[in-house]
Amino acid sequence: MQEKGREWKVAVVGAGPAGVYASDILIKRLKEKAPLLGLPAAVHIDVFEKNPAPYGLVRYGVAPDHPAIKSISQALDRVLEAKEISLYCNVCYGKDMALGDLLPRYDALIFATGAGEDGSWRLGQEKIEGVLGAGQIAGWYNSLPGFAPPLLNSRAAAVIGGGNTALDVARILLQDPYTLSKTDMPYEVWSRLASSRIEEVHIFIRRGVGGNKFSAQQIRQLKGCGRLILDEFSKDSLKSFEPDEKAAKEVKNELESPGAEGSPKRAYMHFSSFVSALFAPEGRLEALEISRNEGGEPKGAFCLKTRLCISAVGWRSQKLPDLPFDGSKGIIPNEGGRIGRKVYVAGWAKRGSKGLIGATKADASQTVDLILSDWSQSGQGPIDASPIEEFLKERGIPFTNKEGWFLLEGYEARLGKPDNKKSVKVGSACEMKRISGLA
Repeated sequence: MQEKGREWKVAVVGAGPAGVYASDILIKRLKEKAPLLGLPAAVHIDVFEKNPAPYGLVRYGVAPDHPAIKSISQALDRVLEAKEISLYCNVCYGKDMALGDLLPRYDALIFATGAGEDGSWRLGQEKIEGVLGAGQIAGWYNSLPGFAPPLLNSRAAAVIGGGNTALDVARILLQDPYTLSKTDMPYEVWSRLASSRIEEVHIFIRRGVGGNKFSAQQIRQLKGCGRLILDEFSKDSLKSFEPDEKAAKEVKNELESPGAEGSPKRAYMHFSSFVSALFAPEGRLEALEISRNEGGEPKGAFCLKTRLCISAVGWRSQKLPDLPFDGSKGIIPNEGGRIGRKVYVAGWAKRGSKGLIGATKADASQTVDLILSDWSQSGQGPIDASPIEEFLKERGIPFTNKEGWFLLEGYEARLGKPDNKKSVKVGSACEMKRISGLA
């Protein structure tokens, strides 16, 4: 028999897919299981987002020429429309509020802060002009506030890594300006890419051909931007690569074909290769030394002249105040999603930067089931039931709500109409806040 009681109060820190899906699943799962567990079925969820707009990597990480993936935001919008959910953007955990502020006000906290920091690259620790992480350039071309444009005045650019992000960055740097003009890029971003001097991108992948982490579709898309060239070492490696799986065979077939004839742009793929040294007189990148990775030993070094080197060696979570952190894995350590009493984690902050939306939903579902199990054992304790808006206003924290987000979304849609585009992003944080209406 269902127990009487107040509605549950939950805080979700992070409004990316993991946080939004966890909210949706919690609402639905509680209605379904509350009678069986003897729990109140009503819940209200406050979702906090540090940026002026929600949706994390869906908005700020997915390449702008992949609109189908970006359409996930429509599904996230439908979740946020639920009356059980409130959204507070421009509110940063660790800056505007602490763990001690949230614990007395909620029955559970879910940290879904993602993995938005660039993975550590051994040569990228020193500040050198022209050397940056993939998150920095992706943040810029996706209009994440606070990211300056890179220098695009070099004929050649280097990308370190062979995963999805590496190939996305390489493709955007080589992409035809006309194609980019159809995306949601604001004009100031598009114009810089359209006037870029980059004609070739060299992709350096430490693994051999057989250890690749990309799909045949990604190679086809890259070849759609320019001719694909494998160095002789990589060609020899490809010849000896005899895959058994269908997907790997498709990748080999795509790598064996150079793609469009006559394109002035080139994508060079260098397998079993890594950057062994940077040449940066006066703190400005001028060239890279590249070595072959043969049996773990560097061999056959050569030099590439470039003023732009982008490391795309993975993503990691950010260490958050008052929470544990596993620096080696770049995650918040947890047991099935539980960090401690009343404190949980979901998404990439929980499991690392792997898996797509399906994995994120399954992951959120596991965390939600754990919360319900804990509630069934502990019941409801006393909490501060005062509205969180009062706390934010007392602290002088300016925030926008979900109505403000929908205003911004509508404004961006209107910006795209003259050019028959679905939307054009607002890139200025101040402008985003003005349109959304800071409280």
